[in-house]
Amino acid sequence: MKKFIALNIILTAFTSVFAQKGWITPDPVNLDDSITIWVDIKKCERQQLAGTTDALYMWTWAPKEHPVGHPLHNGTWGASNDALRFTSAGNDIWFYRMIPTKFYECTKADLYSKGINLLLKKKDGTGTVSGGEDKTEDITIKIDMPVSGPKKFFPFPGLVLKDTLSISPEDVLSITYDRNLETNDTLRDKSDFYCVVKARYGTGSTEYIYFVDGDKLTAADKNISALVPQMLMRDIGGGKFRFSFIPDKLFESKNPSKLPLLSIKYRIMRGYIRKTYDIVAESPEYWFNTTK
Repeated sequence: MKKFIALNIILTAFTSVFAQKGWITPDPVNLDDSITIWVDIKKCERQQLAGTTDALYMWTWAPKEHPVGHPLHNGTWGASNDALRFTSAGNDIWFYRMIPTKFYECTKADLYSKGINLLLKKKDGTGTVSGGEDKTEDITIKIDMPVSGPKKFFPFPGLVLKDTLSISPEDVLSITYDRNLETNDTLRDKSDFYCVVKARYGTGSTEYIYFVDGDKLTAADKNISALVPQMLMRDIGGGKFRFSFIPDKLFESKNPSKLPLLSIKYRIMRGYIRKTYDIVAESPEYWFNTTK
């Protein structure tokens, strides 16, 4: 019973946090240690497997496809290898655990350059003439190389390119701030941090929508905790703070025309601004990989 409750807690967390069709945990990842591959069938373009109670199997070909006779070979399209069977977490979410470098018998460089390429299918993926094959589309899970040294700010899910997020404005984004790396000594012992976010919108537009413009604060904007209480960062321990949000939802009331959001930009600051030393100097901007 305890295992069932724990699994439901995990499932609830993943359902709310992840909107990609495929991802891996933990993040950051150690490719020489156990990881979990997750696939959300509801987010796939092909919906042949939605709601199925049949067993599902991984068919994978990159960074390396094992040859016939290998214990981790895919099998045949009509009879997948039982060693590649996924486990259901319920609600159309499936997972598989592996140690990537051991599973694929490859280097970390191979995984960083090629990612993990797979699809999910039934034991027999043939399907029917009318419904098509019993499989998802091809899924590529990109793996970011670890950044040398700790980072003062980092988003999750991560970046595809230097400033480009791997998600859309409809997905949950978490911003983490590591106070231990703060060069402003006046903030080193503070904990009332707010992640004041604004969003760039419209094709080619340089305009932003916001509740408070963190880059252009006025005298009337001093009481941050009262103006944007929803942007309070959660103290997650160890001198780190996190703010999680769905950009489309956060700015819904400020964007009645539902203009596409192109990026988010944020400043981290204390709940009440007395002087500039109450504001973290940097103001990162992250662009979305896709829009609606």
